[in-house]
Amino acid sequence: MSRTLRRIGLVLAGAIATGAILAAGARFHDGPLGPLPGGALRAGELVPSPPADWTHVRVGETVELETRPHAPWSVTTWAVVHEGGLYLPADFLNPIKRWPVFVLADPEVVLRTGGRRYPLSARRVEDPGLIKALRQAFAAKYGITEGSASARIEVWFFRLEGR
Repeated sequence: MSRTLRRIGLVLAGAIATGAILAAGARFHDGPLGPLPGGALRAGELVPSPPADWTHVRVGETVELETRPHAPWSVTTWAVVHEGGLYLPADFLNPIKRWPVFVLADPEVVLRTGGRRYPLSARRVEDPGLIKALRQAFAAKYGITEGSASARIEVWFFRLEGR
């Protein structure tokens, strides 16, 4: 029995060590590494002036967002274009998501989508009517049903704009 427990302990320790190494390594990776936050977004054409209307920009299911310019932290997140504007949702109360806190402290971000990087500023949306419309736009894009847990959580939205 003690041999079995020892083996289980070694396997768990190995898994924890591997996870820690991957998480640390991801910080030096060009962008997020799967679900792990990454470092600075380096690859892709830099577009210094973002479009006034994002309708014709290739915004897929997810985008990559770099925050915290002094110590870059990048994540993969959802995005939607609504009435020409580009918006990101943030489940602010989720303790795993740190990027909204970073954006509140420093709104300068870099967005990567469609092989291009855009230096932008993220501004929190506070207009109740726009928030309602954004919830509907995200529900339509991502198949969020009205009674689901995702439809009930508090979500903050950020509009991405030129600096």
